[in-house]
Amino acid sequence: MPGAMHTIQHGTLAVPASAESAYELAKAYLSRDRVERHLFHRLEHERDGRHFRLTTNHRNDDHFDPSDNTIAWDPYSALRTTRGGRQSPALGLGHEIDHAIESAARAERLRDRSDTRYDTADERRVIRGSETHAARTLGEAVRHDHAGSAYHVATPVSR
Repeated sequence: MPGAMHTIQHGTLAVPASAESAYELAKAYLSRDRVERHLFHRLEHERDGRHFRLTTNHRNDDHFDPSDNTIAWDPYSALRTTRGGRQSPALGLGHEIDHAIESAARAERLRDRSDTRYDTADERRVIRGSETHAARTLGEAVRHDHAGSAYHVATPVSR
């Protein structure tokens, strides 16, 4: 089919063939953390009937869209935290995966609750939970808010 994008299935996750190596590198790196390893397992083996899609971009734009279960990820965009620390693009992917696998009803309730430091209760949950656990395991910076500035790096695991 003309214009169709070739994807590689990882269970319930479709990854564009062009992003497969970046995804695999990020997954291997993050899987050194037990919490992240569990998130990947849940993402790829979702039991509630949902299927997910990964898209990549080069716009410093990581997010999860619950309307179509799409995880958008820039595999070359790292984050400088507001306290000067650095986080890899891989950790940004892990962050979005945590948003994706949360139950839709709970995630919606948490997204609707405002939080001055983290924007929403769902961002607080992810940042203070799985992201902080992985950052400590992998020797990356821990965030204390939902802010920071993006910068370009050579690989998904670079800082």
